[in-house]
Amino acid sequence: MRWEYGVKYGKMVGAAVAAAGLSVSISACQGTSSSAPSTAAVATSSASNAQPAQSVAPVQADLARCHTGDLSARLGSQAQVQVNEQGELGAAGIHYNLPLIFTNNSAHACVMSGFPGVDLIGPGAPYSLPRTGTPASVTLAPGASAHSTIYYIDPSGSAPAGETASLWIPTHLEVTPPNETTQLSVPWGVGDPVDNADKASGSVAAHITPVETGE
Repeated sequence: MRWEYGVKYGKMVGAAVAAAGLSVSISACQGTSSSAPSTAAVATSSASNAQPAQSVAPVQADLARCHTGDLSARLGSQAQVQVNEQGELGAAGIHYNLPLIFTNNSAHACVMSGFPGVDLIGPGAPYSLPRTGTPASVTLAPGASAHSTIYYIDPSGSAPAGETASLWIPTHLEVTPPNETTQLSVPWGVGDPVDNADKASGSVAAHITPVETGE
């Protein structure tokens, strides 16, 4: 009977040890399983944190047009050119190119695209300059400038004697930036008379080009 009891006791101890081992094994498996979701959560969090950075570029690229309130305008230095460089302008008088310079005074970048409206204001009716050229878009960073070019003729060199005093001299320009409806006033600082005969005759004596990069 003692031997049988010992065998039974040994079997009971062995079963208990085996059960304990199984419990430890299960616990270890459960510990490994519980750590996996934590790692996945971290990875998901990292992916979601990185997502907004991918949407920054399209927002930055979507720039608004330059509004009149963003800009200032002024005339640059005139340059005398040969008659044949002025295209369809008439052959008489002295031919000039004159840059009309726009500067972005705002704190943000903006886009100019197309022609400005330019009226020369002087005695009598305004002279609205015809537009010539192919428009393009120009991006202006804060403080940067773009320009259009005014082509005009000073008729004083070819005017008949006694008529120079009656030549038409603008006082200022009323300038409407592209796609805007409000104007900037720019003094006619060069002081030259301008041939505005095309208002009556239909011949082209001046014109304005589209906005382009730089001064």
